Amino acid sequence: MELATVEYVKKGAIAYVTLNRPDKLNAMSNLMHEELGQVWEDFRDDPELRVAILSGNGKCFSAGADLTERASGAYRYTGEFPDITQTRNVFKPIIAALHGHVVGYGMWISLDSDIRIAAEDTSFWLPEPQWGIATIPAAWFPRIMPWAIASELLLMAERVNAQRAYQVGLVNKVVPRDELMAEAEKVAKRICELSPMAVQGMKELMVRGTSLDYNALNQLTDWVQTRVMNSEDRKAGVRAFAKREKVDWPGC
Repeated sequence: MELATVEYVKKGAIAYVTLNRPDKLNAMSNLMHEELGQVWEDFRDDPELRVAILSGNGKCFSAGADLTERASGAYRYTGEFPDITQTRNVFKPIIAALHGHVVGYGMWISLDSDIRIAAEDTSFWLPEPQWGIATIPAAWFPRIMPWAIASELLLMAERVNAQRAYQVGLVNKVVPRDELMAEAEKVAKRICELSPMAVQGMKELMVRGTSLDYNALNQLTDWVQTRVMNSEDRKAGVRAFAKREKVDWPGC
């Protein structure tokens, strides 16, 4: 797959997805959005891949939307926020390795991941209100953090540093810049040790379950759990546990 704005490298069971417009601080253009969508589809459908690490080349993860493109009239608003829909049906884990600026559109891309690791120099910023923009899905924010913190970020348009982001639950861990990718790979390798069937089932329950009522959630849980419990992964896991052996997962 030849891409102009996203690097996509497969190493064993790990996919490395890297925003690659360093001269533009990885600002999200229409082309980058389209190419990122192609990457997530390929990652979803490749049976050899179990986890992805998302990062950005250059000085920062992403400076947000490409406002020069929007100002030129090339920007197309479709009535849907695209970042969430790109990974809505991707039930493999995505780890975000963040550094430098994580702004606006770039912040939503990072929040679409499952586990977020930030370098000490990382700062988060949602500046949309000071530009007269309200296209971000504000209703989504209180689902991942307390209401007061969501209000602080959405309504005040002020920067949040890495430590503050960790305190309020935006990121899982803060590490020195030179340890960022190693830490992300450590998490990815741990996930690769586990049953891919079970891991993907867990993520599917989390993703689909957020918008369901109690009865529907129970039905979804039964459906996913039946699939996982009847899988070859479960049988291999039970055998390995009984023999105290390392599991060779059959996979999905």
